[in-house]
Amino acid sequence: MTKTTATQPNKSILPAYVDIDKWADQGYHWQGNLQVANFKRLAEVISQSAESVAPLSFSISRTGGVYWFEFTVTAEVESQCQRCLQPMTLTLNKQVKLAILENEEQASQLTEDDDWILIEDVVEIVGREIRLPIASVIEDELLLEIPLSPKHEINDKDCVPVDFIEDDEEEEAEGEKENPFAILAGLKGKS
Repeated sequence: MTKTTATQPNKSILPAYVDIDKWADQGYHWQGNLQVANFKRLAEVISQSAESVAPLSFSISRTGGVYWFEFTVTAEVESQCQRCLQPMTLTLNKQVKLAILENEEQASQLTEDDDWILIEDVVEIVGREIRLPIASVIEDELLLEIPLSPKHEINDKDCVPVDFIEDDEEEEAEGEKENPFAILAGLKGKS
């Protein structure tokens, strides 16, 4: 038996959700460009222009009663280096194969390398539809790729650590400080 692949008619718009129960048996595939700026949580941790796009493809299938959500995305995003406070480019090259399980017992069908999540933790059930929020799952995975404290490589020529106070400025600042005991002596003389 040959498996057919259903595709979305409008490939320019990432679907908000896909009814995985409806499309998994037929196989669902989407390919297009992802607007990085459309991810609100991702936009909070990167500094990205609104025009930035990333090629994305994803598919949904079911094998042995287990839903599979697979996607590939490659995005270059701008962040701020925590060593030099200058912009830096991060390449997010993410390839995910995620099993969506109806219950934890299904985990025995997977290998120990397979990533999985329970269906109740990720989908929304509306009537008879089991809606998988595509953008939300992809955004979660991309957020996991971004370092907590992004930094250029140690010997990167573009990374010059910031010196907040030069030595000369530091000496001037110390010379300008008044001696706290001189202030007390002045107050004692007034009484």
